[in-house]
Amino acid sequence: MLDDSKIKILVCCHKPCELPQDDIFLPIHVGAALSDTSLGFQRDDQLNEEPCDNISSKNRSFCELTAIYWAWKNIKKIYPDLQYIGLNHYRRFFAFNEKRVTGSGIPKDVKNISGYKFDTQKVESWLYANKVITTPKAYLKTSLAGSYEHCHNSSDLRIIHDIVRDDYPEFLSTFNEVYLGKNFFYDCNMFIMPWNEFDDYCKWIFGILFKAEKLINIENYDTYQKRIYGFLAEHLWTVWAIYRQYPLQNLNYYVYTETPQKINDGLWARLKFHRMRLKDDFAFFLSKIRGKKQERYWSVP
Repeated sequence: MLDDSKIKILVCCHKPCELPQDDIFLPIHVGAALSDTSLGFQRDDQLNEEPCDNISSKNRSFCELTAIYWAWKNIKKIYPDLQYIGLNHYRRFFAFNEKRVTGSGIPKDVKNISGYKFDTQKVESWLYANKVITTPKAYLKTSLAGSYEHCHNSSDLRIIHDIVRDDYPEFLSTFNEVYLGKNFFYDCNMFIMPWNEFDDYCKWIFGILFKAEKLINIENYDTYQKRIYGFLAEHLWTVWAIYRQYPLQNLNYYVYTETPQKINDGLWARLKFHRMRLKDDFAFFLSKIRGKKQERYWSVP
């Protein structure tokens, strides 16, 4: 039986907020070391109200990864029987009973967040079938590398590539295929998975990002671009999941907001969405980088 001593879902919060009433969730104050406000629940810089191994002060660039790091280093000291761990956000929670074909997020009124229900029975069946739970594919019009370089600093991504090539060469082929041969990723850094997989993932992701942090100067980045390691982690989670060949259970997620917009997911909207997807996928298929050209992509003349 999967009870709240064996599974915890971290809920990343940075301000006072309504939360679901279920002990399976562990609200965690991310960036607590940078805040003068107490949210009244677990901080990502303390364990039992004492200092602990943490990266809370890096929250502006590591985002929800400060909660992931805290859990990796500390949560087993509170819940020694923990077998599974997950991550949601204070306004994003996995949807168990609704599916949206034309996108990932399902808008909901924030007033109803306290009534959100975690479906333990479904999660238990998926986890016991060795599935990892994560978000649906977030589709792009270009390769993942092309999208990142359009929105962020391209040299940063090349640094990540070089770290993977030099320190984790077994991942290089998958890294190239995900960044250059795919036009999707699993967004939001949301997941539920076994603890042993989580432990391996943390060793890998923080090994990459901590080394990158020493090589990338973000001093002159604006507030948005300083969230670099949170952005990179979304993509690297996709690399990890594909490399490990996880059987995935992809779930839409509720997006709680003060002004939820009604989504059109009817037949006509679905047809338009699939037409757009076919068009974008075909264009990407014709233009994507293949084979030996993938590794040459990262070499700047």
